[in-house]
Amino acid sequence: MKATDSDERNTAAREFAGKALRMAMEVLDGRRSPGQLAPLAEPSVVAAVRTLASAGRLPGRELGSATLTRVDVIIAEPGKAEVCASYDRGMRHFALAARIVRGRSGWRLAAFRVC
Repeated sequence: MKATDSDERNTAAREFAGKALRMAMEVLDGRRSPGQLAPLAEPSVVAAVRTLASAGRLPGRELGSATLTRVDVIIAEPGKAEVCASYDRGMRHFALAARIVRGRSGWRLAAFRVC
């Protein structure tokens, strides 16, 4: 594998992670339905996000909508990456973690944790 191939995969993983995490945060904020996350995430992740959104027990939710501020992607092994990100609600900062995996149809959100 050439270095440019690796760079392209890292860029694709980072772009996917940003898109998937923004969508997940929009679901948690009630701005999207959980079903809209399904094309990007495993069913277990969609179910977990749906549960979190309906429980209304998210850190700082009363401070306003979440804004994703930083996304870091570390390729753990071919086709699997760990993601850590930060987001703001009002003047407070929060964190989340995720795992993405690459299959035949591209990257998918395989795990998601809001802190």
